[in-house]
Amino acid sequence: TIDVKPLPSGKPASFSGAVGTFSMTADISSNNVKTDEAVTIKVKITGNGNVKLVKNPEVVFPNDFDVYDPKVEMDIKTTTAGVSGSKTIEYMAIPRYAGDFEIPAIAFSYFDKSGSYKTIKSEPYKLHVEQGKGGSGSSPVVSNFSNKESVKYLGKDIRYLKTKDFSFIEGGDGIFFGSFMYYLCYIVPAILFIVFFFIYRKQVKENADIALVRTKKANKMAVRRLTNAGKLMKENKKEEFYDEVLRALWGYLSDKLSIPQSDLTKDNVEIELAKYGVDESLTNEFMDILNTCEFARYAPSQASDAMDKLYELTVDAIGKMENTIKK
Repeated sequence: TIDVKPLPSGKPASFSGAVGTFSMTADISSNNVKTDEAVTIKVKITGNGNVKLVKNPEVVFPNDFDVYDPKVEMDIKTTTAGVSGSKTIEYMAIPRYAGDFEIPAIAFSYFDKSGSYKTIKSEPYKLHVEQGKGGSGSSPVVSNFSNKESVKYLGKDIRYLKTKDFSFIEGGDGIFFGSFMYYLCYIVPAILFIVFFFIYRKQVKENADIALVRTKKANKMAVRRLTNAGKLMKENKKEEFYDEVLRALWGYLSDKLSIPQSDLTKDNVEIELAKYGVDESLTNEFMDILNTCEFARYAPSQASDAMDKLYELTVDAIGKMENTIKK
């Protein structure tokens, strides 16, 4: 038997589940750029451990930068000694305004084999942004402060009072009260309120239907993925088989509980299943299957009958869940 111990308390804020021995390097493409030119930060995490499961460290760019999805490259090696390799993440952002900015230090935490949490930090980056050729003299100049508020000079935002070449028109009493514009001021807001009310109700109904559709299709999508996993099992593609079973389970739980996969964790899955009245033994079956898949992906070898058994357990667990959560 294998005794799996939970991680100790006192996790750093930057800890995302990495276990092993790691190192991190980070560098920026340039400290001096012009507006509308891209600046990139490349972070490389190297070590021995669950490299595939390492989440991207958070890079906090200034508020007025256009930030794009990071580009990720993996280089993983699996041997009898375990899993090792590297993960390279390239972050890209484009500054829109000139000024001096600071990108805070990038932090990465992991649980070391010595039994303690380790945190690696890069240096903060100072970034000077000059006005590009495409800008004009009236473009805003922005300063980034620690309280994340921006001060912008917009230019020509004050209009002076006109002191001559104008005249007043004398009006009689009740020139507005009882007029067409007077009643229009009541009618238009009332019409807009009614229109927005019905639009809001329609959106609520559509959102509810989307959640219902996702819930109903959960079993169908899981069966499709498990069918593919069965083909991989017959071809003896072990790592791909366990990956497909994991995708089937996480996708099924995401659709069934109406929770995005990015927000799913084992802890909140247990809480949500308990709210639906799922028996604790069935919940434990799901957790055991997830743990077995995650362990098997990095184990040097697994017997074929172990894959057969896990496949049957997964099909049986999803069938039980369908009978428990009916909506």
